[in-house]
Amino acid sequence: MNEEMTKSEEQHLSLQKALQQCELVQNMIDISISSLEGLRTKCATSNDLTQKEIRTLEVSAANLR
Repeated sequence: MNEEMTKSEEQHLSLQKALQQCELVQNMIDISISSLEGLRTKCATSNDLTQKEIRTLEVSAANLR
């Protein structure tokens, strides 16, 4: 069956796809933040450079939220 979609149906489908993409990106951001938090707890607190790099990445990831 090859029925033409109405403009409203096309927009709805487009919005659904966009929402799925946003959810996927949000999941990736959440995973990255979780990984960074794990690194923060595992890294020696005396390693200032590593801690600074982790903080920088956390801020970048948080800004994407």
